[in-house]
Amino acid sequence: MKTKRRLKIAWDKFYRFRNPIREIRIRNKWRRDKRHLPLTPQHKPLYVNIHRWYWYKLRDFPDLVNCRDFNDRIQWLKLFDQQPLQVACCDKIRLKTYVENCIGPGYVPRIYQVCRRFEDIDFNALPDSFVIKTNHDSGSVLPVRDKPSLSIESGRKRINRSLDRSYGWIKGEWSYALIEPLVLVEQHLAPDRNALPPDYKFYCVSGIFRFCHYISGRGDDPREEVIDATGQDLGIGLDPDFKRGQHFHIPPRWTDMIAVAEKLAAPFKFVRVDMYVVDDQIYVGELTFWPKGGVCAGTDQITIGQMLDFDRSTFKPIYGHWSRS
Repeated sequence: MKTKRRLKIAWDKFYRFRNPIREIRIRNKWRRDKRHLPLTPQHKPLYVNIHRWYWYKLRDFPDLVNCRDFNDRIQWLKLFDQQPLQVACCDKIRLKTYVENCIGPGYVPRIYQVCRRFEDIDFNALPDSFVIKTNHDSGSVLPVRDKPSLSIESGRKRINRSLDRSYGWIKGEWSYALIEPLVLVEQHLAPDRNALPPDYKFYCVSGIFRFCHYISGRGDDPREEVIDATGQDLGIGLDPDFKRGQHFHIPPRWTDMIAVAEKLAAPFKFVRVDMYVVDDQIYVGELTFWPKGGVCAGTDQITIGQMLDFDRSTFKPIYGHWSRS
């Protein structure tokens, strides 16, 4: 098993970094795309990273000129729709300020502490349940239901490892690389529940709701449904890792959730607004500009792309500085 794992790691590194044929193809594609798109030398490091990651995940390159499907459109957004507000909204700390400024207080979990390292957390000042996470990446979340049962050493290794990694640049998700890594300790919204609340992921184009990606059974048996504004299942799948579900019922605050999503999405060509409902209260989890990194597998990506066909006639200049290629 160890030998197989070492071989897999070596193979992954080859495809990600040391594939000379792929690099030649990227250079040739760059020259072709420059004829049709406003690519500048400042775009090139980001362009290369996008194509390397796309090839690594899907063994193909995105069509940035025609944008055939959902994945192509997400890669186009990474290059040509950059603005400072995206950096703030990708930062889990500054996002809370944006949400409160847009829709008022009470829609985000309460912040207990913000620290530079795990060792700086004052556990004596925390309640029995809370959530520890880093603000600059995805997936680095440590939920704590019972403070005495927390393994401090295990938590320290996990959170500090996340703080020390440079998240985003390898996938072309440029905004995460511009966020100062910090530790966020916030309110645990459902410490007494065994099951996690379902996810409502609202896909919006130019501030208009298009569909909701509803995920139920998180943790044990996750299932997905793609729902329109009337609560109808559209019969398509977004993530092949999930089984298809049939459990959606319009929740009591459905229209309020759509209104919240559209208000938060108004400044952007495209964004996914993630929400959940606990005790009839709407909470905003995050704003996601590049779902799944724009490398979704599955057969419905063309259909989904048509549903999210935003305006590609205007371009924003590149924001920030990409020093790594």
